[in-house]
Amino acid sequence: MTRTGTTRSGRGRKWLLLSGAALVVVAGGAALAARLLIDPEALRQQAIVAVRHQTGRALRLGAIDVRIMPYPSVSIRDFGLSDMAGGARAEMLTAAGLDARVALLPLLHHEIRLEDVHLTRPDLLVERTADGRANWQMTPGPDTRPSGPAGSSSSTRWRVRIGSARVQDAVLAWDDRQGHATGKAALDHVVLDGLTGSAPSLDVLGHRAGDGGASFTLTGHVGALASMQGADAWPVHLAAAALADGRATGSVTLDGTLADPARLRGYDVAVRGTAGRLADLDRLFPHAALPDVRDIDLSAQIVDMASGDGPSIPGLRMLHLRTGPADAGRLAAGLRLVHLAVDAPTPADHVAVQADGTFGEHAFQLHGTLGTLSETLGAWRSRMASGVPVDLVLDSDGGTAHLGGSLGGGQSALDVHATAARLALPGGQVLDRLTADTHVALQGGEIVLLSGLRLDAAQLVLSGEAQFARHGGTGGVPLLTGRLHADRLDLDALRGGQPASSPPTPSSTPTGTAAPAPGPDTMPAAAGPDETILPFDRLHLLDADFDLSAAQFRLGGDDYHDALAHVVLRGGRLVIDPMRADGADRHLDGRLSIDASGDVPRLSGTVGSLVLPAEWAALRVGIPQALHGPVQLVGTLDAQGRTRGALRASLTGHLGVSLVNGTIDGAALGRLVGPAAGAGEGASAGLRCLGIHMALGGGRATLDTIGLQTYRLSVTGHGTVGLAGQDLDLHLLPQLLIGSTGAAMPVAVGGTLQAPRTRLDPAGPGGRYSLTLGPSAGVADPCPATLQAAREGQPGPAPGPAPKMHAPKALDFLRGLGILR
Repeated sequence: MTRTGTTRSGRGRKWLLLSGAALVVVAGGAALAARLLIDPEALRQQAIVAVRHQTGRALRLGAIDVRIMPYPSVSIRDFGLSDMAGGARAEMLTAAGLDARVALLPLLHHEIRLEDVHLTRPDLLVERTADGRANWQMTPGPDTRPSGPAGSSSSTRWRVRIGSARVQDAVLAWDDRQGHATGKAALDHVVLDGLTGSAPSLDVLGHRAGDGGASFTLTGHVGALASMQGADAWPVHLAAAALADGRATGSVTLDGTLADPARLRGYDVAVRGTAGRLADLDRLFPHAALPDVRDIDLSAQIVDMASGDGPSIPGLRMLHLRTGPADAGRLAAGLRLVHLAVDAPTPADHVAVQADGTFGEHAFQLHGTLGTLSETLGAWRSRMASGVPVDLVLDSDGGTAHLGGSLGGGQSALDVHATAARLALPGGQVLDRLTADTHVALQGGEIVLLSGLRLDAAQLVLSGEAQFARHGGTGGVPLLTGRLHADRLDLDALRGGQPASSPPTPSSTPTGTAAPAPGPDTMPAAAGPDETILPFDRLHLLDADFDLSAAQFRLGGDDYHDALAHVVLRGGRLVIDPMRADGADRHLDGRLSIDASGDVPRLSGTVGSLVLPAEWAALRVGIPQALHGPVQLVGTLDAQGRTRGALRASLTGHLGVSLVNGTIDGAALGRLVGPAAGAGEGASAGLRCLGIHMALGGGRATLDTIGLQTYRLSVTGHGTVGLAGQDLDLHLLPQLLIGSTGAAMPVAVGGTLQAPRTRLDPAGPGGRYSLTLGPSAGVADPCPATLQAAREGQPGPAPGPAPKMHAPKALDFLRGLGILR
């Protein structure tokens, strides 16, 4: 035989041997498959034993149907896999049926490998207890098979593996008590491939149970299932998307590794997420109550910071976040963001924050830095139990505030510096050219300390310190204590304008034209319904103890110095005592108490002398606003009730009210004294003096002294006013000043303060009406006696000079009497 023939003969024998071996393998596999498949009970027992050995769980199998042709396959009706010990239900996985092909070659290695597994209506519960035990963590069970000769079939363990699976109409529920997450989803289809390989893949489409329009997808691949309990890190590449009625609402991708996949520990993944509107994800997560945040773009590197066997602790190694408009009302009412950017490229970088938005009607910009990623995340996770450095600048409406220091950790400390060209305050007050500085210290979340407080503005220079104790007051309410001292305080300028206390001078008020006759309109309205419940209950929300002082201050156009007040609020009872200041023409002194600790609030005051803006006082008392200027009050008052009407009706005591060099509403004065009064030109008249003294009790104010003088009119009189209904019974003597001539005609005033009705008063002999004409020089100046009575002997500023007299014109005289218009 030649060499070529010998080679060909060798190759033929090689192929013959390989073909024979293949036939033996196939025949052996077929024989083994036939042995198992023809005997369903043997297959059942091998599968149950194998699953228990691999997982430590009990496998329940119903009726089994085996087929050899056209390929080995098995069908199982009704099966289940038991849950972990102490789990929420007996079986973590159940299904109405299973259909699968059986691979032949793995049978030679005592492996039952199922391919193209189709599950019918599976129901899977995934749970983790509060102590971290998870039902997907499985521990191999003991080998309970009878022993046999080495190498025999009875001594060789069988195992069950699934190569690929197809699922439809599945139910997935999860209960993560450690992560505080629960939910339920319906899986429309699940495709799992390469489950025995190194990179199993998945393709999932599902929706929230009960809402078919709230759907999601999940695709990607992970590490080998066989290495789930091993020491090698698992690669993870996943992509998920959320849809609402077919419209994409958000997406997220994860790329990285998982060091301990069985416990979901040791992750190090890059996360990229986007969402057009975060609140749209409420369809998928109905209990999340997500805020309305638009145009979210997130990139982060998330790592597991936990060590040992404790729960997972997410950490950040990189963060970039961008958002569009966002409703941040949960943080503070009225807060909205237009744009937010948060950046930290590396763990060592401080978190940079930039935000634009509005707070109520005010636009603002915020920029600065927080601590590093670990510091910031730790403070947020611990609810500020750990500290984080802050360096933030806030710009708003021409003002700037800088905050620097640390927050959290039980000992927060911040230095605050603020400036503003014009700062609007509640109640229409303003501060111009403001500079403010203070140091804020927080102790354990319970006490806030303000030290080194200093405010410097056009209207004031203020310094002091304060302490706020969260539960330091009566019954655990907050307690505010401290002191404030004003080197300079201009209360008139603080109200945003000059006080209405400069009356027209006599020379500026023309005497040749009488005032227009008053119309039928009522007086300017009071400040609200008399029966509205006043907010006395607010006195129970806070306790306070404050010392207030001022070296000099201005009120109502008058300057004062050495002002002092001590304010104590405790258990619903407010006491201001003392309350004093010295001025050029008067000494202010008083005591005020509001006691809301009982069923019916009680107010009491002793006023040696108190000056208040007339407009402010009228609003609080609930009477028409006719006067403008600083009103001086003297007397003793006591009242009780929950409404303005009840307080007025219960008033007792005595009170004097006086005002000099102010103004009075001309139309209002005309309604009180009649059309012949000639009260003044236009809407207001210069008021040289006003004095009223009254005794209070029995539901009425008895006015023993009434006197006023404008630069064309003097009025004196007496009468009573109903405290509840403000009904009038006044007897007045208006004396019109017309050049060197005076005219007086008594009038009676009825009706109410809101709608007075004036008529001639038959005060002459025999009840006749009277008109007195004579030289104006004979008209007594009412101011000295009136002010003496109204001030109860207390000092006060003097009125301006008396009106100058000059010869009248005949037409002026007739107009002043109301005969001509």
